Amino acid sequence: MRSKFILGFIASACLAGTAFAAPMAPGEIQDLLNRLQAMHESSNSLQANFREERHMSMLKEPVVSQGKIWFTIPDKIRRDIGGNTPSTTVINGRKMVIFYPKFKEEEVYDLDKRPMLKDSLQALTAGLNFRQVSTYYNVEGSKEGDEYRIVLTPKTAAIRKVVKAVTLTLDRNLNPQHVLFESARGERVDISYSDVRREAVPESTYQFSAPPGTNVTTPLGS
Repeated sequence: MRSKFILGFIASACLAGTAFAAPMAPGEIQDLLNRLQAMHESSNSLQANFREERHMSMLKEPVVSQGKIWFTIPDKIRRDIGGNTPSTTVINGRKMVIFYPKFKEEEVYDLDKRPMLKDSLQALTAGLNFRQVSTYYNVEGSKEGDEYRIVLTPKTAAIRKVVKAVTLTLDRNLNPQHVLFESARGERVDISYSDVRREAVPESTYQFSAPPGTNVTTPLGS
């Protein structure tokens, strides 16, 4: 359950998908990446609603989740899921917390004490700000009408153990529209975004405190 939640979070953080698009030349891809980086530097926060479909071989029907995501460069993220199994995932750069209100349980991951986990999360969420995307991924691009599609495939064996490919679809304003995340284990996560806004996110959004009576665990140790 923990690994599925983390994979879902990673997929939400990456942002993208479309088809029948004309391939972009390497120079055009680099120009697009430069424009994305410049946009994120001038407006370093983003928030959006999302709808996620998780497809797994063990299930006949996809698991559907809906919620909202907030992101502030370089490493602050919050992801709230509603419905029958709600959860809140918060990363403030040094710590990741996953809270399950229905079960009154909170999982805490100390990223400073787990550098491998921290490095993996930075690599897997590189698509959020595109600063280091070329470090971790091979990048291919195409365009159809006013939409851009970016396909990321891992460069390193470590990332290939988790990620097969991430496909990002952006609109003419370079806002995320869809993400298609394919894991190395065959899991597929398809996310659609709506009401995307590049507005300042209050610092309090990334400061999460579970209610009294919550059972707090550290799955990877203290």
